[in-house]
Amino acid sequence: MLDWILAQEGLFIYVGLFLSLLGGAVGLPIPEDLPLIIGGVLANQGNAELHLIFIVCYTAIIIGDVLIFFIGRKFGPALFTKEWVKKRMPPSRVRKMRFNLEKRSLLMIFLARHLFYLRTITFLTCGAVKMRVERFLLADACAALVSVPLMLTLGYFAAEHYESMFSVFRKVEYVILVGIIIAVYIYWKKKKAREALDREAE
Repeated sequence: MLDWILAQEGLFIYVGLFLSLLGGAVGLPIPEDLPLIIGGVLANQGNAELHLIFIVCYTAIIIGDVLIFFIGRKFGPALFTKEWVKKRMPPSRVRKMRFNLEKRSLLMIFLARHLFYLRTITFLTCGAVKMRVERFLLADACAALVSVPLMLTLGYFAAEHYESMFSVFRKVEYVILVGIIIAVYIYWKKKKAREALDREAE
């Protein structure tokens, strides 16, 4: 679909970008950065207006994120009533998770926005743990105000080399994802070690 957008003019560009970003939000394998960079490329080529691309892309992203959030808010809490989940995720831990998400909401949402593999699950979790709607919207809107202009600008000024840029972004995403997985694993191991020491102390 992204190649199709590059070959379009006028209204079809804006519709294509909007649908690509919305589709990526609900699960299609379209990393958010790619349509944004393509939007910048098209603006550089004079095929579309940069300010209109920004409005369309920003609107699509916010709508998609809010949709994921409310899906999590609607269907996620039911999971926490299952016995096998309650054993691993008691109500006190859910409350702690919600507190941590709200405390670090801007950072978490900003990171998730640029990591295709984490974006949907992060926003679903925000909804499932009943994170405050206004807090999510504020953090999401602020994060998008950074990421959307940044990616559009990169696409605009690197229009002649956008294919190479896509390749670099994919590699960077993999590196960051691996780094996060390693960090989470180390944190989990340390937490288990502390819990074991606490049990021995008792």
